[in-house]
Amino acid sequence: MPVINGILKGVARFAFWASYPILRLIFPMKIHWEDKKATQEALKKSCVVFSNHLGYVEGLYMTRLLHRYRIWTFVGKDWYEKKKINWLFRNLPYISIDRKGGMDTEWMDRTNEVMKSGASIYILPEGHTSKNGVMDEFKPGFLVLAKQTGATPVPMYISRKIKLFKLTHLVIGRPLSFDLNEKGRPSLVLKKYCEESRSYVEGLGEKLKNGQV
Repeated sequence: MPVINGILKGVARFAFWASYPILRLIFPMKIHWEDKKATQEALKKSCVVFSNHLGYVEGLYMTRLLHRYRIWTFVGKDWYEKKKINWLFRNLPYISIDRKGGMDTEWMDRTNEVMKSGASIYILPEGHTSKNGVMDEFKPGFLVLAKQTGATPVPMYISRKIKLFKLTHLVIGRPLSFDLNEKGRPSLVLKKYCEESRSYVEGLGEKLKNGQV
């Protein structure tokens, strides 16, 4: 079994790296940085990277696009545990999570483990794809994670649903500084910074539209 697991891991890693140039070709994306130097410096350490949610390939794409920064993301438990592809997820930067909100907290333990190693996590705070391109309110999970791990929040804005051979623009914002431990009811503090985070992502979209990035 160790030999087989080693082979499967090697195949998964090869597929991960080999897919990068192919994905960039068939899903073209132009990257814009709000503050490239500051953000790249932050991404050398553990960060909570978040963005608007327009389609279903964003997690798959971002782990490859930002692979040099060791970006992990979440995959629904129902997909992660499918027998034919479980070996692939187990050997790549994906963490299983129960999207139905069950009591299983294994995903949090695994996330903390990954982030302690210096890797970052990519999260979609809306929890579902935007309707008509309009962002829904952000759920606080990404800030809870940032608070627990001390990781820096890094916002991103995706200009459109990622489609075959259609150019998409990605704006990577500067690292954000929130006092998540400020005095007050924790739920209200998180709600405040969720709203600020959502507004910041919208602002990145406006900067893109106005040619400011």
